[in-house]
Amino acid sequence: MSPEPLAAARAVSKTYATPSGGIEALHHVDADFAPGEITAVVGASGSGKSTLLKALAGLDRPSSGSLVVAGHELAGADPQALRRHRREIATYVSQKAADNFVPHLTMREHDDGRAVAMLGEFGLGHRLDARPIELSGGEQARAAFALALARGTRLVITDEPTAELDRASAGPLLEAVRSHAGAGIAFVVATHDDDVMAIADSVIRLDRGRVVASGAHRPPGRSAPGGSSGEIVAAARGLRKDYRRGPETIHALADGTVDLARGEVAALLGRSGSGKSTLLALLSGLARPDGGEIHYALRAADPRDLSWGELAFLPQRFGLLPELTVRENVEFPARLAGADADAPALLERLGLDELADRPPQETSIGQQQRTALARALVLRPAVLLADEPTSHQDAVWRDAVWRLLVDAAESGTSCLVATHEEEIARYANRVWEVESGIVKSAKIPG
Repeated sequence: MSPEPLAAARAVSKTYATPSGGIEALHHVDADFAPGEITAVVGASGSGKSTLLKALAGLDRPSSGSLVVAGHELAGADPQALRRHRREIATYVSQKAADNFVPHLTMREHDDGRAVAMLGEFGLGHRLDARPIELSGGEQARAAFALALARGTRLVITDEPTAELDRASAGPLLEAVRSHAGAGIAFVVATHDDDVMAIADSVIRLDRGRVVASGAHRPPGRSAPGGSSGEIVAAARGLRKDYRRGPETIHALADGTVDLARGEVAALLGRSGSGKSTLLALLSGLARPDGGEIHYALRAADPRDLSWGELAFLPQRFGLLPELTVRENVEFPARLAGADADAPALLERLGLDELADRPPQETSIGQQQRTALARALVLRPAVLLADEPTSHQDAVWRDAVWRLLVDAAESGTSCLVATHEEEIARYANRVWEVESGIVKSAKIPG
């Protein structure tokens, strides 16, 4: 017999009123969440996963329906009851890892001592005196989850907890989820990760805000990447970058040596915190190296002197302008350059055409990431640097993004992609493994 649900949703709907009209994020959702069970909430970006999680966490109220958690109705609860729910019943871990912290506090100062051991289990015992900004994206994700588990609430709600983690870093997190579920904690996890779904007791699949039948989660077949011309368009030799943190020196990149051929998709593969993002920041000109050389075989050799149409960068944090619509964000580089661009085709290919007139904050994180990618590609740059471009995408859109990158490469854009996804080898012409700030010799996937 199944245990009694800790949380029960009945005909839950949620509609957001926006300047561009009403957006129905959930439609008559029925779902149960039992103590001691892991529930994976899956679906394409924009399907309503985050909205459902925020309702369960007491961060948002349903527009209609009933949502009972631990015997308390949340649909009509007053602010005091919702605060009590968040304090005593539910812990929520945001999809954006940095949003889970108080920026000026160290990891140690975020907790009364209960999380120290948990941070150690996640390999962060040496970062207790670090502030959030001093942690990599993957370290932030692990630290946020450790702090969440340390609260000891009956319900833990987490949105894409492994999105910024390589498989090795995600392993201890998934083990902790399984262990705490065995102790009676209910977990609700929005995810695109097959490994998360593999440990789940149940799966709720959403499509445009509706619960649909769940099934096996299998990524679609992949095609092999095309070849490159062999002409080197960008090269880095012996790049080094150090950061100071008090009396300590952090060697973020010790030896970054890569070259990028015209028309290829190349990958930097490594765990969170390995130095991939630092290398891309140096190649993009956003940071200056402490040693080594960078050279572009373009109009200028220095990345700081290159236009958006020559060198485009997709960062992990997107950098979209909130005062512009999705379409205007994508068109922005073309407007600056006074050039024509085929933005409608990119919007359609990335599933953004129906969202084009909305501001980016009215779209899902995955849709925002695809918007930033479309903006990076809109001028068909000679070089694209992309930092974890699929970290917030479900399997279908993950493959669509990679197919777009392969097609861009075949049209002349050289793509260098930082990723922790080992599957990238199926798309890339060459793969460099990055470990502890050292870029190893390139491999050709076979």
